[in-house]
Amino acid sequence: MSIELSKVKKMLQDHLQEGLLLVVGTGLSMAEGIPGMRELSDHLKATIPPKLLLYPDSGWDDVVVALDSGDHLEAAMGRVTLKSTTVEAIIEETTKLVLVAERKVFKDVLNGKRVLPFTHFAKHLFKAANKFHLITPNYDRLIEIAVEAADIGVDSRFAGYLLGRTNPKQSADAHRESYINGRNKSFRLLPCLCIYKPHGSLDWYEMNGKVVRCPIDIGKVPIVITPGASKYKESFRWAFDDQRTSGNRIASTVTRLMFIGYGFNDDHLEQYLCPDFKTTRPSVILAKELTNNAIKVITNSKGTDVVALCAVSKTDLRTKIVTSLGEELIVNEQLWNLEGFNKGVL
Repeated sequence: MSIELSKVKKMLQDHLQEGLLLVVGTGLSMAEGIPGMRELSDHLKATIPPKLLLYPDSGWDDVVVALDSGDHLEAAMGRVTLKSTTVEAIIEETTKLVLVAERKVFKDVLNGKRVLPFTHFAKHLFKAANKFHLITPNYDRLIEIAVEAADIGVDSRFAGYLLGRTNPKQSADAHRESYINGRNKSFRLLPCLCIYKPHGSLDWYEMNGKVVRCPIDIGKVPIVITPGASKYKESFRWAFDDQRTSGNRIASTVTRLMFIGYGFNDDHLEQYLCPDFKTTRPSVILAKELTNNAIKVITNSKGTDVVALCAVSKTDLRTKIVTSLGEELIVNEQLWNLEGFNKGVL
């Protein structure tokens, strides 16, 4: 079946309203120059073996075999239990690679040479409401800087500027202001995006056995959870649990979903967003390429309005639009990436 482009664009415009939860994956960061899973895999295959000379780990050999056989990094690492020394080396090399690329983006934004597409997107989105929520497994902080460039606040669930500590209430309170309503003092929300990062962030560090947030690169290895079966220290559990459970709680209350650059390869997130790869809430998917799991979400969600926009192929960057009703349309616009979406839809 075919579908009219004007109808699709109207639906996409109407989708951006209060009650929307954003789910952002690595695809958005990759579009801005942050290394993706393939680049990370190659980087780890080159840098991890020398670090294992003192602490050999046969599990890493199994990971490499799986990667060379075509598995993505999450699947390859999810099949083995690596030694803690190996996991620590993977975290160090992963964050080091991402930090270098992130710093280049920050430099361009702060020097006025670049405006991130998410900045334009956020400015439009927040015309509909003063508060939205976003879940991301990404370690980088491109969303944060893009939102603040739009003059919108970010609620990270940490309180403090240079030494942030986990304090959801104080963090939320920082994004509201008091005003006089007649004789009474009332509060109102300031524009704010609440971001949940269940896998950690490049500005999370260990201090006295706890996780703190600091925006400065202090030369320490950030606290993140790597793909696969790696575990974090028990003392870090509160910070990760708060981000994950709070994000899950929000996911159970929203009325609609929008996935941007997300591959549906995170079992923990899918349990709440689309159990058994099926969603019962209107959803929009933007991705250069639809993964097998993304296709499952579309086909399994008949009876729910799900619209996906992707590239026709790796070499044909026009947009293919598919819906859970079996409708399909190819258009000569790049609506599947956020920059094209901003130009063609907003």
